[in-house]
Amino acid sequence: MKTSFEPVLVPWLEALTIAEVGGLIAVDKLPRLVVHGGDERRGDDLVSRLKAGFVQTGRDAYLGVHQRLDKDASGVMVFTRCRDRNAEVAAAFERHEVERVYVAAVEGDLPERSGEFVHRLLPVKGGATQVVRDGGKRAVARYRVLHRHGARTLVELRPETGRTHQLRVQLAASGAPIGGDVLYGGPPAPRLMLHAVAIGLLGQRFESPLPPGFLRWIEGDASLGSPNDVARALRESAWLRQPLARDHDAVRLVNGEPDGLAGVTVDRYGDFATLAVASDEAYERRDELAQALLGLGARGVYLKVRVRGDVRRLSRDDVAPSTPLAGEAAPDPLIVVEGALRLAVRLGDGLSTGLFVDQRENRQLVREIEARRALNLFAYTGSFSVATALGGAVTTSVDVSGRALDRVRDNFALNGVDPAEHVFVKADIVEWLRRARQRLERFDLVILDPPTFGSRGKKRAFSVEKTYARVARDAIALLTPGGRLLAVTNHRKTSIARLRRLLHQAARDANRGVQQLKDLRSPLDCPPSFDGPTPSKSVLLTVT
Repeated sequence: MKTSFEPVLVPWLEALTIAEVGGLIAVDKLPRLVVHGGDERRGDDLVSRLKAGFVQTGRDAYLGVHQRLDKDASGVMVFTRCRDRNAEVAAAFERHEVERVYVAAVEGDLPERSGEFVHRLLPVKGGATQVVRDGGKRAVARYRVLHRHGARTLVELRPETGRTHQLRVQLAASGAPIGGDVLYGGPPAPRLMLHAVAIGLLGQRFESPLPPGFLRWIEGDASLGSPNDVARALRESAWLRQPLARDHDAVRLVNGEPDGLAGVTVDRYGDFATLAVASDEAYERRDELAQALLGLGARGVYLKVRVRGDVRRLSRDDVAPSTPLAGEAAPDPLIVVEGALRLAVRLGDGLSTGLFVDQRENRQLVREIEARRALNLFAYTGSFSVATALGGAVTTSVDVSGRALDRVRDNFALNGVDPAEHVFVKADIVEWLRRARQRLERFDLVILDPPTFGSRGKKRAFSVEKTYARVARDAIALLTPGGRLLAVTNHRKTSIARLRRLLHQAARDANRGVQQLKDLRSPLDCPPSFDGPTPSKSVLLTVT
């Protein structure tokens, strides 16, 4: 697969190596990166990436692990690079002779400028830890206030013990939970605001500077930061997706606030990228962002301006110029690879390119579901239809746009699937479902992924808030016993819990029993924000 983006499509980002000395290596761990035990096939954990980087540069792959850091925390970690240092490093940790310094951004009142937390902690079900009066294990940490702004505080922490989630639990128990800590009641923040700034052992001291977003959050500054901050955030967020590049060249490189770039979404399509901006600042800095993407290896960058409301009132050139903002123009269509799928995209053809990258795992899911007949509602360009057809199903694709259905057929042909063996229906989905119920049509799998707001034909429009429940009801009615509905929405006001409730009610209204409702996790390249998955939520419903 021919790729661009070479600076970030590497196993290890050398900028994250702090120092390698005396058989030790210190690295700067990024948030949302598990230390070890990630997806074995992808090798998406810190240890696997480091080892792969050593191998790529002809070095010994050995790495000894002696400490842990929460997946969502960041900062300095130290590993051994030779076995003969393991015993003394392990002994230093066991004897508490290792200096560990953290900084957290919290909201709430700490009683003094400095002090000590002493608690007894007990792990409980669900991966959490709680403070208990009796039992558990003793946890001790010293703290010092570094900076205060209103209700928010930047605090230095020096733990003397190493319990699971210790600092997070102790701060929450003291009335000052860490920003972004969903598990322990922290306030909204772009990420878990906990960073390991220093570690000292065996005569060596390694440091990692505080991420600039911490002070901005403390000060209530919602800006993107300096040009250097923006370039760093782009580079690091793109690198976090590197394992996906082995099988796919359509990947989301930046997903807004969780990547430290609120109002910015970047999708990679082969050697090109789309830059979607959804804030005034992101729009004003669009040229800077585009040039930074060229610096990461994009051959061309296309702009998409995301605005609230009905975009049909704005001209296409206002929201989605047909020519690139920076770099060269992409082929039209551009063929991208997603695992076993080959799909055509048009980067300069409006706000949508023809492929929603955040549905990649859902396309893999429906391909693996055993179904003789599958129904794809709101088919658009048919990526779900292609996936179900490659999985062996006879697929019915329904869309109000004849042009969209032509693109479905083109995508079938790209994948060696004969369109003549499948069904294509140009119709209003709401009316077609009503008639399909009357005809007693049945499908083993139905995909429901409508636009938040879209055309249903002349003088009619589809709205998630007004129409989704009705469409879900009629779609569920068409399922065979044991059949499945993949329900997706990108409506920001519809939470995953609300979607589940809607589907339960839709099943009751269709007189169908629910065997299972399964929430589908956000993919690696679309990390959830503080209040849940973004932009889309997905549930797989199985009927009895």
